[in-house]
Order: sequence, then structure tokens, then C-alpha cells
Amino acid sequence: MTTPTGSSNITADVRAFFTTYCSAFIRQDAPAIAGHFADMIHVASDTGDDVSVHVATPAEWRKTIVHLVEMYRAIDVGWAEATALTTEAISPRLVHARLRWSLQDRARRPLYEFDALYTLARHTETFRIIAIAHNEIPRYRRCLAKAKRPLGS
Repeated sequence: MTTPTGSSNITADVRAFFTTYCSAFIRQDAPAIAGHFADMIHVASDTGDDVSVHVATPAEWRKTIVHLVEMYRAIDVGWAEATALTTEAISPRLVHARLRWSLQDRARRPLYEFDALYTLARHTETFRIIAIAHNEIPRYRRCLAKAKRPLGS
């Protein structure tokens, strides 16, 4: 596979992008999270039973982000970390990024990990997420069920 010129710069830009994205999640700052997405986003989610696919408008996606922040609060997410990142530059303006996320509670105890694939587009100097595919939902559900179990069960 041929690597476009400047791919190390692209990887550095992608790392910087996901650093601010992760920071926004840690702060539970829904508007800052939303700022990382393009005007339209294609989302594919493995729900554990099926794969949900939809295209979200900015208003729909903002509601989804608010809901996601609420979900994270329900399990006391206090820290998110990308433990693995690989990038594939399609061009200087289009990049695929694969991340392994680790979520921890406020005491930094592990909650769960999940994988996500992102397509990033750069219309200006800044990347925006235009598509995401992830397997988080089954992991979140298991974590939530565990959190709701009485102690000693």
C-alpha cells in the first residue's frame, strides 16, 4: 500500500484530533463533542442483536451525544482513553482511523473497552468525523447491568 506524502503529519493531526475529542468526553461537554462531527454523519452500531445504521443530521446527532453523555453518567465514566490508534490516509483530506477505547470510572477502575472505526474528512485545517462504526452498545449494556446489581450478587 502506498502511503501519501506527509502521512506522519496526518497521523499527528489525527492524534491531536482524538486528544481533544477524548478530552471533551472526559469533561462530558456535549457541545465540544458535537464540534468534532461533520454536518451529516453516518453511524453503524453493533447493538449485540443487530446492526443499526443511520445517517444523522446535526440536530439528531446533538441529541445522541447528550444521550451518550447521560449513559456515561449512569455508569460513572470519569475517564476515556484511546489505548490503540491506527490510521490509514486515503488522501490528505480523508483518513480512516481505528481506535480501541478504554472507559474507566472516576476512581480510574476499568469499566469496559470497545472498538470504533472513524472516517475523518478535512474540509479546512480541522478534521471532522463523517462516519463511525462501533461495537460499544453490548459492552455498555453489560457494564450497566453489572452496576445495577446489588452488592454480593
